Amino acid sequence: MNKSLLERVLDYYQISYEDYLKITDKVSLLTFSDGHKFNEIDKAVNLVKEVIANKGKIVIYGDYDADGVMGTSILVKMFQYLDVVVDYYIPNRYIDGYGLNMTHAQEYIDAKYDLVITVDNGISAFEPIDLLHKNGIKVLILDHHQVQEIVPNADAICHPIYSHFGNVSSSGAFTAFMFSIALLDRVDKYLSILASISLISDMMPLLEYNRNLLRSVFNEYKQGEFLAVDLLGDKEEFNESLIGMKIAPRINAIGRLCEDTSINEIVKYFITNDKEFILSYFSHILEMNDARKTLSKEEIDESNISKEDKGIVLLGEYKEGIIGLVANSIMNKYKLPTVIFTKSSDGNLKGSARAPEGFDIVEAFSEIGDILLTSGGHAMAGGCSILEKDYPEFVRRFKEIAKNKPLKKVEPKTIDIGMSELILENYELIHSFSPFGESWPTPLFKLSHIKVDSLTYSRDHNHIITSLGNRLKIVFFNYPKSELETLNFVDFLGTINKKEYKGFTYLEFLAKEMIPSK
Repeated sequence: MNKSLLERVLDYYQISYEDYLKITDKVSLLTFSDGHKFNEIDKAVNLVKEVIANKGKIVIYGDYDADGVMGTSILVKMFQYLDVVVDYYIPNRYIDGYGLNMTHAQEYIDAKYDLVITVDNGISAFEPIDLLHKNGIKVLILDHHQVQEIVPNADAICHPIYSHFGNVSSSGAFTAFMFSIALLDRVDKYLSILASISLISDMMPLLEYNRNLLRSVFNEYKQGEFLAVDLLGDKEEFNESLIGMKIAPRINAIGRLCEDTSINEIVKYFITNDKEFILSYFSHILEMNDARKTLSKEEIDESNISKEDKGIVLLGEYKEGIIGLVANSIMNKYKLPTVIFTKSSDGNLKGSARAPEGFDIVEAFSEIGDILLTSGGHAMAGGCSILEKDYPEFVRRFKEIAKNKPLKKVEPKTIDIGMSELILENYELIHSFSPFGESWPTPLFKLSHIKVDSLTYSRDHNHIITSLGNRLKIVFFNYPKSELETLNFVDFLGTINKKEYKGFTYLEFLAKEMIPSK
């Protein structure tokens, strides 16, 4: 370890010192997106201004996940600032499915709307948008999903990639936020906070403008300004970890479990000034999130899982909104590609897939595409639907694919660090590279040659909890003492976190993996 810690972290991210200075340079909400704007932003702004000037009716059509909820809330609040009353709709996954559909398009025609704005959807809604256009209704698409060779016949489209905002994909709510800046001709702090939540919830790459928005928001966030967000985060420090661990799951719980149109009340939660409603609805959010946790942990019938299986496929009576969580739980337990199916309201089977690194779900789906009604996703997470009669064939073929494409062991990239370097000053250096997330992972450190006899354990001997002086702890959960009895020295791979307890600050080396020392 001849290189300084800074040099080692720069090597980890494969950036230069000049790059480091750039990504840690001061940013503010006023400057974070300098040099970036959507190609059709003026056209989109003029479209909305024209409808407002003519006192036209406007409706916003969003989505049921955290990104869609944040995007819808941003737009409704934006119109509130302009004293313009608009309608909005968050579709229900059980009733409406994803995206603008023909049923709602016809409703908007019958209700004589003048403008439909889609947020976090719309870029693939060809038929509904054609129907709206034929009936004289204008359409603005604010979306970030994959664009096909042709796009819907909308009056204007704002999309981070299609509209050449930049080279990094962003969220639907980020797109809505950037549109709000153009329409309001100012940057609104509250709307920036809602957009920042979506960047983490939708796992957007934390690079360039995405990263700078988060840094700006985290620097300028003050407790007590925005009750709805403070409550969701239990009034803790607002950062990427809090969003990912608490705020986003709580918002998503509503979309996962709500089976009627009352899902739309979550937008009211974010746009109202009614403190009594905010407090009341927050209690509802907590109840739904607790129910989500309970449903996710319900006993799963694993009797069909064989030791010979290289892939897992299970069918159960689960709520459609939680099958992804169940799939993730099973995948983490067995470290194998997993698909969980449940019966959908249309009589078909809906599946959610998760896979460890080294297996490509989209590639697997493409090989059995002839029996899939729908499919989508990316390498490590996806979804599909099939006819119930095709389930046995899906099981056979998916397991066969998993068997023929064994997981490629991916060695984790690590940074060597010595015990003497685990000090608060170095934590601050590491933290200067944050926020961490998609495409910009939390650095993984390797603490080598730790004497097993020096480790201490929890009372039940199931967790390593070792204090090293007053300022450092090594923690490794769910690693029983019995697993280490034959070893003398071990290496720990983990992350470094700052902890506070009763006014006392210390560092925690949170181990993720243990390997015998060479």
